[in-house]
Amino acid sequence: MKMTDANDDALKQQVREYWNAHPCGTQFTHLEWGSKQFFDEVERFRYETQPFMRKLMEFDNFRGRRLLEIGCGLGTDLLQFARGGAIATGVDLTPASIELVKKRFALEGIPVDARVADAENLPFPDASFDVVYSFGVLHHTPNTQKAIDEVYRVLKPGGRIIIMLYHKDSIHVFLGAPLYKISNKLRAGARSLVEDWVRVYDGAENPLGKAYSKSELRKMFWRFKDLNFAVCDPIRRKYPRLRPDPSQVPRCGQLAQSETPKPTVGILAGD
Repeated sequence: MKMTDANDDALKQQVREYWNAHPCGTQFTHLEWGSKQFFDEVERFRYETQPFMRKLMEFDNFRGRRLLEIGCGLGTDLLQFARGGAIATGVDLTPASIELVKKRFALEGIPVDARVADAENLPFPDASFDVVYSFGVLHHTPNTQKAIDEVYRVLKPGGRIIIMLYHKDSIHVFLGAPLYKISNKLRAGARSLVEDWVRVYDGAENPLGKAYSKSELRKMFWRFKDLNFAVCDPIRRKYPRLRPDPSQVPRCGQLAQSETPKPTVGILAGD
């Protein structure tokens, strides 16, 4: 095994442990995990604070199509697609999330194929899905390019993807990173100030987060043609303070769409 591979495996294990202890969405409510009230509150908060999602994600437009969500978290978005008639499959790196997804769908009486899996090594044959969706996940895996290549592999010719990745050239980065530097030391192993600032979007102990520019993403999505980008959610809550709480300040991103032999919708959107 190469040293890089070993380092990536160790980092991925840290990512798994962090998100297994903090399934995405649980930070927005103090209700008991797994209750109907808990799921309802998570859903309400998500779409009230990110109202752009229902239009841009096209939850109701994939009836009868096989849809995969990579990094399904609590299953909140996956459930919207399933309610719209999509045949839903969800994978997550963490057992805790998958357990909650299964419970969420059971409460709704909607079938789902939910399983623990690695975005960089998806357990599906080539050309398995009409749609691949991932919102705010692939920037948390060590080899994001490998994950994108896996998306391409499992997507059917003529399919679509919807992918959110944090946006590097954003107001939040331009304002937040310098303020973060004033009162914080870079985490050991951080490759840059921007990467360390983006990392703490999702909690001070989050081990990994990345952001990308449009030009970087064009290279990473080189197999997909006719990409169209749009900025989403540039200012959601409030501007950073001198000692900002990164989980309560704006994040920023872009939307990319295409129609190709393997058409892609890549959402590089703010969380």
